[in-house]
Amino acid sequence: MFAGTNEGGGISRSMGNMSLKQRVIAGLNSVAVLRWQVPARLVFALQGWAWPKQLKILGPIVLRGHGTLVLGTRVKIVSLSRYNPAGVNHPTVLTVLKGARMTIGDRVGMSGAAIFCATGIKIGNDVQIGANVSIFDTDFHALDYVDRRLDRHTPTAPVHIGDDVWIGANSIVLKGVTIGERAVIAAGSVVTSNIPANTLAGGVPSKVIRSLSPTTQEHVEP
Repeated sequence: MFAGTNEGGGISRSMGNMSLKQRVIAGLNSVAVLRWQVPARLVFALQGWAWPKQLKILGPIVLRGHGTLVLGTRVKIVSLSRYNPAGVNHPTVLTVLKGARMTIGDRVGMSGAAIFCATGIKIGNDVQIGANVSIFDTDFHALDYVDRRLDRHTPTAPVHIGDDVWIGANSIVLKGVTIGERAVIAAGSVVTSNIPANTLAGGVPSKVIRSLSPTTQEHVEP
């Protein structure tokens, strides 16, 4: 189903066990996925971005800007509510301004995310980005009204999200924030300052609620 993967072969082998109705649905889903992948591939090609391995796109996505976008392997991008029961308010939007760099690691999932990169955003591996999360490394406008009128002095600062972070639905991550590895951000939070690794944080503004202790030290295969 996805170019450059073995998924198509696996699906073909399993088709023999499907009913006619299931085969029709699978076929329609394949057509839909191609409809969403083709324009994305075109944008990647025009921008000179490398097409990521095993990228899974479920719904239309918006790709904007002339910066650098790097996606890892097996990234999943959802833009329709029928693929996420939490509900998706809008298509996923990835914006990278000229001179900026957005890096998204392996096995990252997002649904209806809005990620705007004016300078630098780095998202680690195995990060789960809940429905309708926003991540911004800019304030978009200055606090001073004269600066806003003249469109100048807009504050920006890089954002770094560590491996295995889970950001709950409808949260907002603002400029200059670092979220440590394995941290969890409660739904509806506004993250304005750094969150340590292995902590649960939430609220407006987000604050550490408690530490998180892994229940097992076993190595988990990706």
